[in-house]
Amino acid sequence: MSIFVNIMNRDVMKLKEIRDEHGMLSGVLIPADDIRELKESLKTGSKFFDYFDSLHADKEDERRNLEQQMPNGLTVSETNRRMARVTENLYRQAFSKGIPMFYNDERTRKPTEFIRANPDGSEDLVSYDIDSRSHSFLKQLLPAGKGKWAYLSSNR
Repeated sequence: MSIFVNIMNRDVMKLKEIRDEHGMLSGVLIPADDIRELKESLKTGSKFFDYFDSLHADKEDERRNLEQQMPNGLTVSETNRRMARVTENLYRQAFSKGIPMFYNDERTRKPTEFIRANPDGSEDLVSYDIDSRSHSFLKQLLPAGKGKWAYLSSNR
């Protein structure tokens, strides 16, 4: 299913309409920064008001948590940035040696399924058999140069 996103500026809020391949509206994306403004236009005590109120509170909690200092002296967000660089370097080194890397995301449905990020920037869905300690190819997800980690590909 193809999804099309139409960005709409409605006064101050930047809504994004999400439509299917037939042009039918399937959802609306509201940027997190606009939730407070939307909440203010809702009836106090309504289910939407309470929902958006909890979203806003969650966002503030997230912000506080990210700025919390860890025992290493860095904030959580600083540690996350460092770990992202370490992960990128590991993928870059593996790709430079022709070694694929494995991860999982929402495209994997079973605990034995993984995404194989290949050195050419492609991605495959594979299944891991713990008994034989081998991977079985299930299907190609993305062609060369189009995968999540393609920007680290040795072919670039």
